[in-house]
Amino acid sequence: MTSINVNLGDAFLLETPPNDQHLYIAIAQTSAEKYLFVNVTTRRAKSDLSCVLQPDTEGVPNFVKRESVINYLDAREMNVEQLARVICVGSLVPKCRFSSAVLSQIQQGGIVSKRLPKVYRNALRKFLGIY
Repeated sequence: MTSINVNLGDAFLLETPPNDQHLYIAIAQTSAEKYLFVNVTTRRAKSDLSCVLQPDTEGVPNFVKRESVINYLDAREMNVEQLARVICVGSLVPKCRFSSAVLSQIQQGGIVSKRLPKVYRNALRKFLGIY
């Protein structure tokens, strides 16, 4: 059994093939064992602007160094065993933590984002009690 604890707002640095690493944030518990994760990425011209994060803002970890967005399109649902397999070697666990206010901003962005897959949007709505 893996000894990783997941709290909402925790962020983990994950290996994302082929050669990249992305910061994934736990934003909802979707079942007794699984969590919904979304990743932070640098803002680009065609980025989803449902949730924009500014560096040096209260509740945004220092790991975020430039204007960033949540990439809802690449959301993942994982349990702790799956999470443990993709955490970057040598990374702190969790890498950092987002405040409850920023977590709420990310969750609300997921509700309005057209890019969050419907199955995950429905799971997020259920978790938040939005019907």
